[in-house]
Amino acid sequence: MRIRIAWDHGEVFARLDDTPGSRAMLAVLPLQSTAASRGDELVLSVPLRVRAGSKTRNNLEPGTVCYWPAGASIALPFGSSAVHHNSGCQVLGRLEDDPRLLRQVRSGHLLTVTLA
Repeated sequence: MRIRIAWDHGEVFARLDDTPGSRAMLAVLPLQSTAASRGDELVLSVPLRVRAGSKTRNNLEPGTVCYWPAGASIALPFGSSAVHHNSGCQVLGRLEDDPRLLRQVRSGHLLTVTLA
């Protein structure tokens, strides 16, 4: 399963794992969300509710695509100062492209997530 995350002057692609959370996210695509920047991480609110389950992580590596249940958001860490999520994130997959491309996105940019 592959998705495209695009904004007005760029795009990245991600490969999703076959998990309940990833399948739930695919079911709400396409979607648009305004980006919020938190350190070296983008957060996109999504119309999705998935329980965290037992396979969650608090520290996220750059390039990881995650669902953050406490914020009903997709978290996209792209650098060394990514946010620590005390409530845990469910890993959905990984970016195929260099995560540093997400540095181009600023809070307030509209992002579109589609099936690729």
